[in-house]
Amino acid sequence: MNNDDPSAQQPAGTADMVKLDGWKFLHLSNICDPADLATLDVSECIRLKEKLWLKARLLSKAHRLARLGHWEYVVDEGCMLWSQEIVDILGFPPGKNMPSPFERATLHTEDSWARLDAAIERSITTGEAFQVDAEMIQPNGERRWLTVHGEAERDEDGRIVKIIGIAQDVTEYKSAEAALRASERRLEEAQALCGVGNWELDRDTACMTWSREVFRLFDRPESLGVPDLNEAMCYYAPHSLELTRDTFWHAIDTGERCTLEQEVHLPSGEVRHHVSVIVPIPDTSGRICKLFGTVQDITERKQLELERTKQLGHVAELSRRLVMVQERERRGLASELHERASPNLAALQLTFSNLASALPPAVLAEVEPLLDDIRGLLADTTTGIREISTEMRPATLDHAGLLPALHDYADLFGQRSGIGVVLDIDDFVAPLSPDLQSVLFRIVQEALTNCAKHASAGSIRISLTHDGSELNLLIADDGVGFEPAMLTEPGSSAGLGLITMRERAEFVGGRFSLSSRPGQGTEIRVSFDLHQDSP
Repeated sequence: MNNDDPSAQQPAGTADMVKLDGWKFLHLSNICDPADLATLDVSECIRLKEKLWLKARLLSKAHRLARLGHWEYVVDEGCMLWSQEIVDILGFPPGKNMPSPFERATLHTEDSWARLDAAIERSITTGEAFQVDAEMIQPNGERRWLTVHGEAERDEDGRIVKIIGIAQDVTEYKSAEAALRASERRLEEAQALCGVGNWELDRDTACMTWSREVFRLFDRPESLGVPDLNEAMCYYAPHSLELTRDTFWHAIDTGERCTLEQEVHLPSGEVRHHVSVIVPIPDTSGRICKLFGTVQDITERKQLELERTKQLGHVAELSRRLVMVQERERRGLASELHERASPNLAALQLTFSNLASALPPAVLAEVEPLLDDIRGLLADTTTGIREISTEMRPATLDHAGLLPALHDYADLFGQRSGIGVVLDIDDFVAPLSPDLQSVLFRIVQEALTNCAKHASAGSIRISLTHDGSELNLLIADDGVGFEPAMLTEPGSSAGLGLITMRERAEFVGGRFSLSSRPGQGTEIRVSFDLHQDSP
């Protein structure tokens, strides 16, 4: 027996199942006598009815979960039929009658009703399907958004008799969409305030997207649209163009985030400076498929940096001149003190000796203790003037250079303080300008004085080396050391000598560093670039 053939012959008084497109129906065509219905087994009908009811329940539940309902508009009767899901979405109480056409209009905002009514009328007239977003107003005043789909249904004669469709509550989607638009507006405002735009480049298509601020930064009307990659590259100066291309490929090849500065030539001829940050974006396989980036106008910052560099150069030049003037004055004072005081003291000693020799022996014996005091005072004054002259400007520094001056001063310092000074400078052969020699000597001089006052050291080591273009001066002692943080405490005066050394080094473009720990001595490092302009 072929159950799929509805024309298959069955014995009289029997019922069979017929399958049509997956649906099962009872085949009753062989029941000829109405009396046979009394003996008909209808259990299959009941089972199918239960299955249909179960499917209807599942469909209704799916509609509720999806906030979806169906509706019909009967053209001839002009009435609208809603499913229970739509009634629930609109917030109608149970048992309320279907609203009249006038009531339906009041359920919509004016604009939404005009669009929905026009779409239904057009579908009735042309048979055209439609989709409309409509804003609804529930009886409690709450507003909801529905996406309404509709299409025409025709009778056997082809006449449109119904408009059937579905409506889905998309309020949450609309709210999220509105929040997204608000966020995008705030982002645009923030970008405009900060002068930062964002862009995206698809690696495979070379298509770009620009934010509104990027259009403004490149002085390009939005009406021209986003340029292709080649046109976009034309905005950059030649050196920036090559750098941008290389950076793009570096980001793609390595997956690393990159930052670069670019010189931009605007259509107006104005030259601007941008800084771009490039972030590679991989696909699921790890292949870099997109580049995302930001661009910021830093023209004003570059101008300030240039002005700052210019001012720093001016300050450095003034500092160099100040050091030169200071050393010149020291040299003049030392020379004048030596040339005037030393001859006078020598003449005074000679005159005093002659005077002592001319005294009668009896008088000489009486005043001999006083004369010895005067001789000692004259000798001490002569020594003091010589030391002051050396401190102010050692003659060795002018006549023999830095290294002999350091040897002489280390010997003099050792004799006065009792602290041993070890010099590791004899292998230093780099030529130095007179002004730089003066700065180095003064730093060593200040460091030794500082050590004698505060370090309680037994020895001091001084080294002078150079590595290529870099000169390094190291001064280290084995004293008590200290905590560098104490120098910043209010009222601290222990760091005045260190401040002087730092200023001397930085005045001529050097770098000063200090390291010390309690009980571990102190180490001072000063470095200079010998290739920079001479101070």
